[in-house]
Amino acid sequence: MNRGAPTSKLPTRIKAAHGLGSVTLGIKESGLTTFFMIYYNQVLGFDPRVVSLILIGAMFVDAMVDPLIGRLSDATRTRLGRRLPWLYGAALPMAVAWALLWMSPDVAAHSTLGLFLNVIAVRVLVSACEIPSISLVAELTRDYDERTALMRFRFLFGWLGGLLAVALAYGYFLKSDDPATNGLLDPSGYAAFGLFGAALIVVSTLGSAFGQQRRILALPPPPAAAHHSKAMLADIVLAFRNPAFVALASGALFVTTGYATTIASTNYMMLYVWQMSDAQLAWYPAGLAIAVFGAFAAVGHAHRRFGKRDTAIGAALASGAIAFLPYAARNLGWWPELGSWTSMALLLSFQTTSLFGLIVATISTSSMVAEIVEAHEVDHGTRIEGVFFAGYLMVQKFGQALGIFLVGQLVAYVGLSDRVRPEDWPASTAATMAWIFAGLMILIGIMATAGLRRYAIDRASHEARLAALASTPRRPADSEEPRP
Repeated sequence: MNRGAPTSKLPTRIKAAHGLGSVTLGIKESGLTTFFMIYYNQVLGFDPRVVSLILIGAMFVDAMVDPLIGRLSDATRTRLGRRLPWLYGAALPMAVAWALLWMSPDVAAHSTLGLFLNVIAVRVLVSACEIPSISLVAELTRDYDERTALMRFRFLFGWLGGLLAVALAYGYFLKSDDPATNGLLDPSGYAAFGLFGAALIVVSTLGSAFGQQRRILALPPPPAAAHHSKAMLADIVLAFRNPAFVALASGALFVTTGYATTIASTNYMMLYVWQMSDAQLAWYPAGLAIAVFGAFAAVGHAHRRFGKRDTAIGAALASGAIAFLPYAARNLGWWPELGSWTSMALLLSFQTTSLFGLIVATISTSSMVAEIVEAHEVDHGTRIEGVFFAGYLMVQKFGQALGIFLVGQLVAYVGLSDRVRPEDWPASTAATMAWIFAGLMILIGIMATAGLRRYAIDRASHEARLAALASTPRRPADSEEPRP
């Protein structure tokens, strides 16, 4: 008897509703990674090392909570399903915490502890939605390609949410009316940026839950699981000892590090290394949009031809190499005049292609988590989607922390601890910053590849596990206990 979710094609409306739930994550990532550091450093005057430590500390607190959220969402059984009550409950508090992060600069500038707690609240509440939401991938379908499709929609909506926030930030909220002033360094637009994100968080999270509710309630009930603390701890330990998960985590850590390093450094690089104006900065979201839609269109074909693991490896390596090239060309004197529109267009082409690779690698590694669920079920007789996806998101947060740490250290090393106008910054220091960043991107791509090569689950082995599970009679939910 076949157990669990079907392997038939999912309706597009379900894929879209599921993907809508990741808009919140996209808004959070775009804000904390792209604008938070430059806002609190160059606008409010925080030391960049303090800002990076606040972000890293909050990520570590959040990461430690993730497996607990995942296991609790596995154990949650209500008339609304296992996962959806988490989305309904966290949406509004999450929006409030996000708005407060950008609305009180006077308070934030004098309270490092208050800022730290605010960032923790944002991150934990986003996890309380994201972990149950992404765990539904393994419940909605067991099909190898349909899971890729769900992840495609999930990442498309997530990046579109972040992209919308970034585009409006550069083009409206943080755009200066004075040509002589850079809008990123003006505090006046950040409050409106925060309120817009908060509204979008509420609408997208609740909309996703409503859109999936009937489908989730129609799924076969999951196997019963013990709810006591020892069982939860045992499941978490088993997940982190799974060889496929360890391999995936070690590679995905550096895929995420590459993305976080790229995004967290973007504003610093554009202002201080590439000398871009507000008008030129406004084109950056267009490149990001091309990368997102390109990855959405390409990743399914790549998985069918090369498999998920090899797609992720190739994309990560290519991204690092392409990111290296413009910085090397700039420093070697092979680049157009800095600040020119030709320079901007050429840089945007390289950035878009590199981001395309990182997005393809990220979608691929995220989709690989779902196959580990059945591998664990074959070995242990239980399904712990929430634990595996929470563990994966925890690893992603460590990668984000590492990327932000690297950027914070780089910014401090090159002398941007104090408020500095781009025109006052020495050209030799800009060249040093460019070389360090370029070298980091190559190294990060190599490290991602080294980890992912050890991931051994492919399409054939996944389908063999599904066949084995289909031939195993399902025990009654009320009598089922985890196998040792």
